[in-house]
Amino acid sequence: MDRRWILAGGGVFLLGIAGAAMVFAEPSKGPVFIAGDQPVTEDQVRQKLQSDGWSNVQVVRDGRYLEAIGSKNDQTTRVAVDAQTGRLRAADDDDDD
Repeated sequence: MDRRWILAGGGVFLLGIAGAAMVFAEPSKGPVFIAGDQPVTEDQVRQKLQSDGWSNVQVVRDGRYLEAIGSKNDQTTRVAVDAQTGRLRAADDDDDD
């Protein structure tokens, strides 16, 4: 077999391995907050929290995330929702980027 074909096949194999590594290296996803894994708006986050019994809900964009603060059961709570996926921020995501 011609060496060029062997080298080309090996290169294609390595590219496939590198591509798979990038896909599986995706940061961990947080729990689903709004189903669909699609972009969500401030209004959708606000409506979801209010339907879950929250009051005095305020939502602001912070980069990729929608930061929401509100009250439920006499406690003020803050959540961060990924605006691109509708998932809650993963616990290990410190948003350094």
